[in-house]
Amino acid sequence: MGNAAAVIGQPIQIDLDTDAIRLFAAAVRSADPAYRTAEHPVVPPTFLPADAFGAGDRAETDHRFFGRPPRAGDRLTAVRDLDAPESLTRYFDRTGGLVAESWAAATPIVSSEHAVVEPLSAHAAAQLAAYATDWLGAENIRRFRTRIVRALAPGETVTCSGHLTQHYLQDGEARVDVTLAGADSTGAVVVRAWASFARD
Repeated sequence: MGNAAAVIGQPIQIDLDTDAIRLFAAAVRSADPAYRTAEHPVVPPTFLPADAFGAGDRAETDHRFFGRPPRAGDRLTAVRDLDAPESLTRYFDRTGGLVAESWAAATPIVSSEHAVVEPLSAHAAAQLAAYATDWLGAENIRRFRTRIVRALAPGETVTCSGHLTQHYLQDGEARVDVTLAGADSTGAVVVRAWASFARD
């Protein structure tokens, strides 16, 4: 996407790149063709950060899509909300329509010593998102909320699980909600998530 730092309140143009999306999907071990082989892959749920380029690792995030997720080749305009200390970035398409928004809590992820940010935990949340979209479809994601429960130790792997919680109709779409969890090798939950998907 680029390396520019987000400036609060100032629009930033983002050209969604095929290679960047595919590398992200590969890093979180997604097998969904909508990421890996499609000519114009869609963005994974946690791909668009709440700080638009400058996101740190946060204990809670919330990603919303107002229709199908943006895809490679799209040009988006990102605008970060002025309210601090929480972060909220809205993403608009070429016509000015709101297509996505990403929010992050002010609370960072910390290690067990409560001293440093733990980036592996955010990676675990992205893996949980990949598990959900491989299951229910990358183009069907409408919302993905995460909460880091505890830091993920270096060298640990994440085992993901989830179950459907409800079926309903919203914005003219049939949807399902799912609850998800990612656990380390001891079985301890390190990340939880709640997601909404459109269903045919």
